[in-house]
Amino acid sequence: MPTPPTVLVVEDDFLIRACLIEFLEDSNVEVLEADSCETARGFIQSDRALDLVILDISLPDGSGTDLGRETRQLHPTLPIIYTTGHGVALEGHSPLDRVMTKPYQFDAILSVVHELVPAAA
Repeated sequence: MPTPPTVLVVEDDFLIRACLIEFLEDSNVEVLEADSCETARGFIQSDRALDLVILDISLPDGSGTDLGRETRQLHPTLPIIYTTGHGVALEGHSPLDRVMTKPYQFDAILSVVHELVPAAA
């Protein structure tokens, strides 16, 4: 049996975060959670292996796009799914990045996880 992928979910809205995490865990995905840039940096800068980050663009303590750039510097091949309720387009993002507009379907997020982390399928 393959090892489940490890996904860091960075979302400040508790209800969205809790529902997404429950859905992903029920779909055989190991999930780490953060509600802020500060908490997310702790995971991103640690030795913990990550397969993908789901990152809200608007966070209470900073910009998710800035955090994505920091993440890309430390982990150049780590896929990132940016989520936004504002329809923001990312400039100069990696082919490993995707943008999903809220409200999104959880199965659509899972489909992108499978696309970006083939071992998760």
